[in-house]
Amino acid sequence: MIRILFFISAICLTACSFSNKKKEQAVNYYNLQKYFSEEATRLNKTKPNINKTVKHNNASETQFIKIDDWAQELALFIESDINKAAWKNSYQKDSTSTKITYTAKEENLRTRRIIILLKRNKLSKISITNQTKNNLYHTKEELIYIPDSLYQIEKYQDVKVLGINNYEVKGVFN
Repeated sequence: MIRILFFISAICLTACSFSNKKKEQAVNYYNLQKYFSEEATRLNKTKPNINKTVKHNNASETQFIKIDDWAQELALFIESDINKAAWKNSYQKDSTSTKITYTAKEENLRTRRIIILLKRNKLSKISITNQTKNNLYHTKEELIYIPDSLYQIEKYQDVKVLGINNYEVKGVFN
């Protein structure tokens, strides 16, 4: 019985190790999903005060709040991660010691551009451009994140049946 349990444990550990190595190998570009997941965890712990403004077309509302779920608040940033196995060679990388830029090589990719600014080898700003265009709708998102300072989401949406809508969410850390 002990041999069977040992054998099953060994198989499980080997499978887990193989799975983790596979995930590590899949990271070809800056890992936005990991970065923003870690930021969400950190911000959930520190609970900063946020001056949040939400705009829809010409209507605007501002409140001082504490965000309860930063993973949800930063979801569009997390969803912009370009580390998918199918996209291994789909982005052009251009980098210097202070800037990394990823630009989509293919028109059908939602995340069109990511610009990461570095200061003393630490991330100081991320800008992301997402776009989807087809016969029914056109959306464009401009996302900006400056750690412990600001996050901003600007979204343009043109849906054939519904018309044009502009959205903006801006959170300023206090």
